[in-house]
Amino acid sequence: MRRWCVLLLLASAASAGIVSRDWSAGKLSMRLDDGAAELEWLSPVAFHFSRNWSGAVPRLAALAHENIAPELEDAGPIITMRTKYLTVDLDRNDLALRIHSGQTPVTEAALAQSGGGVELRIALAQNERVYGLMGAGPSLNIRGERIERQHGYFFTSAGYGMLVRWPVSCVFDFRRGAIEAGGADSMDYIFYYGPTPKEILEQYASLLPNSEVKAESLDLLSPDRLPKAAQKLPAAPVRSWGDLAALVRTILDWSLSGVTYPALDLSKFDDAPLPVRRRAADLSTLLPIVFRSAGEGGIDTAVRRAWTPYLVTYLREAYDRGYPLIRPLPMQFPRDADSDRQTSVFMLGDEVLLAPVLGPSARRRIELPRGNWTDLRTNIEYPGRQTIEVNAPPGRIPAFVRNGWIVPFAAENKMELHYFPSLGAEFFLWEPELEENSQFHAAPAGDFLRVEIETQRERTYEWILHHVAAPRAVSEESGEYKRVSRRDQLRPGAWWHDAARNNLHLMLHAAAGSDRIVNILPQ
Repeated sequence: MRRWCVLLLLASAASAGIVSRDWSAGKLSMRLDDGAAELEWLSPVAFHFSRNWSGAVPRLAALAHENIAPELEDAGPIITMRTKYLTVDLDRNDLALRIHSGQTPVTEAALAQSGGGVELRIALAQNERVYGLMGAGPSLNIRGERIERQHGYFFTSAGYGMLVRWPVSCVFDFRRGAIEAGGADSMDYIFYYGPTPKEILEQYASLLPNSEVKAESLDLLSPDRLPKAAQKLPAAPVRSWGDLAALVRTILDWSLSGVTYPALDLSKFDDAPLPVRRRAADLSTLLPIVFRSAGEGGIDTAVRRAWTPYLVTYLREAYDRGYPLIRPLPMQFPRDADSDRQTSVFMLGDEVLLAPVLGPSARRRIELPRGNWTDLRTNIEYPGRQTIEVNAPPGRIPAFVRNGWIVPFAAENKMELHYFPSLGAEFFLWEPELEENSQFHAAPAGDFLRVEIETQRERTYEWILHHVAAPRAVSEESGEYKRVSRRDQLRPGAWWHDAARNNLHLMLHAAAGSDRIVNILPQ
C-alpha cells in the first residue's frame, strides 16, 4: 500500500498557493505566496521541477530538450499536464505532484520545508525496489538504505527515475521515501518515466553530453587514450578475492547509476596473488574499456579479438541509446524480484550472461534467470530459474547465451554466427567503417529452420546452430549445400554436423549488399 497518508500530512503542513502562473512552450512558471516554482517538460516522458522558498527558482544550466507542448487543463484545485505517455496533476495548494501513465499511478512527489531545509517525499509502494546512487547495501536494491550523494540519480521498479540537480549534495533516505537537503531553501530535480529500466536510462542519457566511443577504444589503452566519455573506476588496488568481488559489485552499481563507460585500470591487480590476477584477467578481457596506468601485462588479445564485433555493436548502441554494456540482472530482467540479490552476475549486452569467478574454487554457482541458457564453453543447455554449478577453469569467464539469440564472433578469415534455437532471433551488427548495420535473422519457418544474412560487407560467414540435429538437407535458392565429414573441410556451400556437441555448421560467402537465405530441412 502506498504511503498516501504521509503525503497528505506533509501537504497539510506545507500549503503554498499559486499567486500567478505562466504557461509557455511546455514550461509552467509559478509565482507563489512563499516563493516560486517551475515545471518544464523535456520529453513526453520527462520533466524537471524546481521549487524555491526565497523568491526565485535556482538558475542552473539550461537543459537541451525536445520541443513539446503537453495538453494543459487548469480548472479548480488541480493543474493537469498530459502527454501521450504521462499525466501530471499538480495541486495548486501545496504543489504536490501525482504522476500517472494512462490509468496507472506511477508515484506522488511533494516538496516542503522541513527541519531547517528542504525535503522531497516520494510515495514508494510496499514492494517497490530502488536502484542507483552507486549502491550501498548487501543487495543491488537500495530500498531501506540511507545514502548521501552528490547529484544523485536513481530509478525504481515502478518505472521511473529521478536526478537531483540542486542542491549538489542530498541525503536519500529510502527507509521512508525522502530526499533531504539540510540548510537549503530550494530543490531542482528531473523526473524520467520508462517504464523499463533501459527506457529510463535512455531518457537520463539523452540529457547528458554525448560522445561516441569508437572500436579502437576496445584495445588495451594507455591513460592518455581513454575516450572522453569513460569514467575511471575507483583506484583502490585489488589484492584479494574480496577486493575482486567488491570491484565487480562496483561495476554493477555504476551501471545501475547511469555510468555507461566504466574504465578499469589493470595495474590495480599487479599486487594480487597469481590466482586472483588470472581471474581478474579473465574478467578484464570482456570488459568494454580497460587501460594500464603502470606496469605490464594485459588481457587475452585472441579472446578479445573474437568478441570485438559484439562489443563494437554495443558500443554503438550505448552512443545511440545510452544503455551501458554491463547490465546487472535487475536492468535486463526487471520483473524478476530476486535478481537484485545477484551482485556478481551480469549481462554483457542483451545476449550474454557472465559469471566471473571470484574465489579459489574451479567451480561456479549461478542462479540463472528465466529462459534456457547454453554454456558457451561446454555447449550444455540449462533451464532457467534454477541454481546450477559448472566447471570454471581459469582462462575463460563462464558465459551463457539464452535461447532465441544470435551472437557474432570474429574468427580467422570469417565471422561465426552462433544461433541458439528454437525462438526466433536477430542481431544488428554495427559495421563502423560503413556506419551501417549488417543484419542476421534466424527462426523456425514451418517445417524448416531458416537463417538469413543481409550483409553490408563482403564476408565469409559460418552459421553455428546449437542443439540442432543433422538435417535432411541444407539449401539456398541457388541449390543444395554439400555435406562434409569434418569442420576443416567446410567451404562456402557446405555443411557439417558436430555429433559430439549436436551443432550444425554451414558456411557461405556473401557479397556486400546481398541477402542470403538458407533453409534447413530436418530429418
